[in-house]
Amino acid sequence: MLTKFKIFIGQYVKNERGAQAIEWIALGIVVIAVLGAIATAMTDDKIIASAVKETLSNLIKSLGATGGGEG
Repeated sequence: MLTKFKIFIGQYVKNERGAQAIEWIALGIVVIAVLGAIATAMTDDKIIASAVKETLSNLIKSLGATGGGEG
């Protein structure tokens, strides 16, 4: 089964588009893991939740103050 998996992944890595797709999938997995960790922290510990909420709020406010990339 592992050999079949290696062959399957190998087909995608051989070309640029396949390799790029694997990178995007890996990035998506990392983002989901980080969001899961934040969600767990928010339900378990109110202090961490407050800190994360305040940090994200400040980040969003600072982006709004700089124009947020509107050109």
